[in-house]
Amino acid sequence: MVTRTVIMLIAFVTLFSLPLQAAQKTDNGDRPFAGLKTAKVIFDVRVPDQEKLIFNLKLIDETYEGIVADGVKPKMVVSFRGPGVKQLTSGVIDEEAHALIRNLVKKGVRIEVCAVATRIFKVDNATIIPEVKLVANVMLSFIGYQNRGYAIITIN
Repeated sequence: MVTRTVIMLIAFVTLFSLPLQAAQKTDNGDRPFAGLKTAKVIFDVRVPDQEKLIFNLKLIDETYEGIVADGVKPKMVVSFRGPGVKQLTSGVIDEEAHALIRNLVKKGVRIEVCAVATRIFKVDNATIIPEVKLVANVMLSFIGYQNRGYAIITIN
């Protein structure tokens, strides 16, 4: 009786520990960058506050580093639009977010902000931090970059 109970206990533990072990595995599946020399992406960013801005800038940086770790050269553009464009002004942006943007620019990531959005949300373009490029309309950026093979990722 004891032997049967022990066998059932071992079987139970083994059966239910396999999904836990599989869930802990970190892998990008079938190597999404296999055969690529460059990975091109444009991020459509519409974050409303500094907390989400910082979170997503860290995520974009982690994505950049993940591409590099796979031996691929990232070509990235981060385009800001919507009311969150206010977050990119010298009077609003906090030092952590500004440092993250400087770091991305240093790595070659293009950061841009939409002049249509700055007009609609009454942002003085002279207050946009210098690392960020003012473009006439980021919708034009999305069209142009997508037609050149850039993937688009929307961040809200």
